[in-house]
Amino acid sequence: MVGGLKVCWDEDRDRAVDTVHRLWPSQLLPGELAQILPTPAHFEQASELVTREQVAEAVACGDDPEEHIEAVRAYVDAGFDEVYIGQIGPGQAPFFENFRTKVLPALSPH
Repeated sequence: MVGGLKVCWDEDRDRAVDTVHRLWPSQLLPGELAQILPTPAHFEQASELVTREQVAEAVACGDDPEEHIEAVRAYVDAGFDEVYIGQIGPGQAPFFENFRTKVLPALSPH
């Protein structure tokens, strides 16, 4: 099984939450809404339903490795064979560096 999740690695958790809320709120649309919306304008309208607080609760944001480990571990524990992780927003280099050195080693079998 293959799964995927999006995160936002940033030294400032509030800024990370704001980034997700600004760039990718559609990730938190309820039910099948994201599968039936026909146009980008409809996505923009529906995304107004998503609050900053919902983002903070549902998406691993910030630079606490434990929060990101927990988010990925949910997929590992569910039996996924591969997990694809996407960084929302800027900071791609810090994302890759921190996942390489702090997150993935904590998930590797010893």
